[in-house]
Amino acid sequence: MIFLDNTISEEDIGEQLSNLEKWLQSASDWFLGFLPRLITAFIVLAVGFIAAKYITKLIIKTMKKGKVEPTVKSFLGSIISAILKILVVICALGTLGIDMTSIITVLGTATVAIGLALKDSMANIASGVLIIVNKPFKVGDYLETEGLEGTVTKIDMMYTTLTSADGKEIILPNLRITSNNVINYNVQNHRRLELHFSISYDDDITTAKSVIYSIIDADERIDDTPDAPLVGVDSHGASGIDFVVKVWCKPENYWSLRYDIPERIKYAFDEKGITIPYNRLEVGLVNTSKENEVTVKGNDEK
Repeated sequence: MIFLDNTISEEDIGEQLSNLEKWLQSASDWFLGFLPRLITAFIVLAVGFIAAKYITKLIIKTMKKGKVEPTVKSFLGSIISAILKILVVICALGTLGIDMTSIITVLGTATVAIGLALKDSMANIASGVLIIVNKPFKVGDYLETEGLEGTVTKIDMMYTTLTSADGKEIILPNLRITSNNVINYNVQNHRRLELHFSISYDDDITTAKSVIYSIIDADERIDDTPDAPLVGVDSHGASGIDFVVKVWCKPENYWSLRYDIPERIKYAFDEKGITIPYNRLEVGLVNTSKENEVTVKGNDEK
C-alpha cells in the first residue's frame, strides 16, 4: 500500500499567498487605472441620455408647432430618441477604450440584415410618413385607387383603411397607395354629378329641358359653382333623343342626388306627357276577306 504525503510545507503556503497578493495588487492597480475611464463612461451615459431626452422633446415641440400629425410626431420622436441613445452608448464604449470598429461593423451588418428582412414594412412606414406629412388625402375623403373606392376611415403608419359604400372595410398598404394613381373626390370640396335621360322623337325638346331645369333649380343641394347646371342634347339615339345633365354638389350630397333626381324627373315627365323610350313589341291583327292574318311589327324604341 502506497501512502501519499499531502502535507503542505510552509514555503508552499507562503509562495501561494505571495502569488495571491501579487494578483490582488495587479487587479487593484488595473481597477484604479480603469476607474477614471469607467467614471467618465458613466458620466457620458448620464449626460448623453439627458441631452438625448432634451433634444427629442425639443424636436417634438418644433413638430408640434409645425402642426405635424400626432402619428408622425410620435414615430419620428421614437426614432430620433433611439438613434441618439445608440450614439451615446457608442461614445461611452469608446471612452472605455473599446475598439469601436468591430462594433460599428456588427451594427452596420445587423442594420442591413434587418432592413432587407423588413424592407416591405419599412417601405410602408416611409409611405405612411409621406401620406401624413404631404396630406394628399385625409380621414373622411372619398378615394378611388386600383379599382377600389371608399371613404377613408383611418390612416396608420403602415396601412390606410377605406370603407366602401356597401360597408366593406378595405385595408390598403401605404406603399400601394403612394405608388399608384389615386382619385380624391373631396379635395375640391365639390363634385360633379352627370346623368343621362332620353325622350321620344315625338316629344318637345324645349319642354323636356324646362322640366329638368325646374327640378334642378328647386333643389338646394345643387350648387351654381364652379359652373352652373347644364342640360343639353347629348346625341340622337336609335329610338330617341338623349340628354345629358351636369350639376355640381357637395361630396356628401352626391349619392342622394344620384338616386333622387332620376326619380323626380320620371314623375315630372309623366305629368307633362313626355315619353321615355323603351323596347317594345307591337302585335296587330289584319282582317281580310279570306282569312285572318296575324302580323308582328317590331319597334326598336327603347
